Amino acid sequence: MVAKESSRFNVGDWIVHYYHGIGQVKEIVDKGLDGNEKTFYKVSTKEIDYWIPIDDADSDHLEPIRSKEDFEDALEILATKPEPIAKHHKSRKKKIHDRWMEGKLISRAKLMRDLNGRLKLEKLSFSEKSMLEKVRKYFINEWIIVDGDLTKSQAKKQIRKALKLGVNKAKKERKKDKELL
Repeated sequence: MVAKESSRFNVGDWIVHYYHGIGQVKEIVDKGLDGNEKTFYKVSTKEIDYWIPIDDADSDHLEPIRSKEDFEDALEILATKPEPIAKHHKSRKKKIHDRWMEGKLISRAKLMRDLNGRLKLEKLSFSEKSMLEKVRKYFINEWIIVDGDLTKSQAKKQIRKALKLGVNKAKKERKKDKELL
């Protein structure tokens, strides 16, 4: 049994789970059956509550909430030229999934940028559109918690502006390439 005092997170801390998204530690509880008790974080998101064993708190899929500076860096990435993910749809689907599961803010910013670029410059499948919305939603939900002065509509506006800059860079490059031919 792990002592509650020495846990990585405390009640009230905001954390990021790579699959479930952003949640807040609501309590630290002992749960189990037949004397096999473990200590867990009870984490609440807007949609669900889930329990993470304290023993797993140092795993790759769980980290503290990011900082304002992390989101400023991510916005800079959104404003860069989108990169192709993969030509073949099966390869693209796998790469999209892998980037999502990496869970890092930077990799998700690149995923949002590249999916948005594909949407504006080519086309997206239904699952790609769904992933773009999922990435955007997770990004915004965490960002407005990190920056208490930022509203959801302001965050959406800043994201749209940054993504538009990146797409415009790609369009200029395409135009320049066509002129060279």
